[in-house]
Amino acid sequence: MSAVKAVHEVRGVLIPCGSLQLLLPNAAVAEVTDYRQPTPLSGERPGWLLGTVAWRQRSLLVLDPELLLGGSVREIGGRARIAVCNTLSPDATRPFLGLLCRRIPRLVRVTEEALEPLSAPEGGDALPVHHWVRVRDEQALIPDLDRLQELVASA
Repeated sequence: MSAVKAVHEVRGVLIPCGSLQLLLPNAAVAEVTDYRQPTPLSGERPGWLLGTVAWRQRSLLVLDPELLLGGSVREIGGRARIAVCNTLSPDATRPFLGLLCRRIPRLVRVTEEALEPLSAPEGGDALPVHHWVRVRDEQALIPDLDRLQELVASA
């Protein structure tokens, strides 16, 4: 009888957000939809909170992760999409959140061997990020969805 080594794998989604990529489990992403210009929110809001778009008879808040994480304003190109993510909030009024993607997200298989932890950049501990990682040969960050949701709620 031969010994079989169990391979633990998570299907993930790499979401390109300009100069950085987010890595989320596939189950956290409900859908990827074409980019539509969000309707701005009333009142003074942070620049990373782009506004709302209609999605499945809901008003979906859309944010720009790159701006939230300290990046600069970039032109939104023709390949932009919105990744609709499931939130972890018990608040049924906002069960989804839209993330601006600068290019089309793609599926990846994440195994323990393919994932390497990286050190957070200076000041990175204050950001809504669980981990800075390298998956295969690409740098990505795993967002802290709870903190992200809190930032959106307080904006």
